[in-house]
Amino acid sequence: MIDEKDFILREIQRLTMLIQMLIGKVKGSNAGNIGSEANEIDQALKSEFDLSLVEIIEKSNEDLLNIVGNMNEVHIENIIELLFEINKKSKEQIGNLNLNTSELIKKNILLIEFLDKRSNTFSMPRMNMKNTLQQWL
Repeated sequence: MIDEKDFILREIQRLTMLIQMLIGKVKGSNAGNIGSEANEIDQALKSEFDLSLVEIIEKSNEDLLNIVGNMNEVHIENIIELLFEINKKSKEQIGNLNLNTSELIKKNILLIEFLDKRSNTFSMPRMNMKNTLQQWL
């Protein structure tokens, strides 16, 4: 039982570090490489969470919430931040991501509201992200 808990903890930490690395890539990207960063993000999300950026955009709200409902809160929080940074880059008009950014903004807000309801902790950064995203719509 202890080995199983250790494995789960290590897996949570591994996925958290992966998403944090992807966030760092988006923040550090420039006009020349944002497209390749988006491809890498898509591949990582698809392989680890079975969810790509396009699928996040295209899935119904209910389907998306069913998928993230099974995720660890830390991972949802990190995915929210990752989507926010992608939206931010899109608003700065750095690179062409070929994504429906208005829908990505809506899904980002949806995930924030979902985590706000699910979490027992108030998050000022999450609230600030939501306010910024609502201004971008």
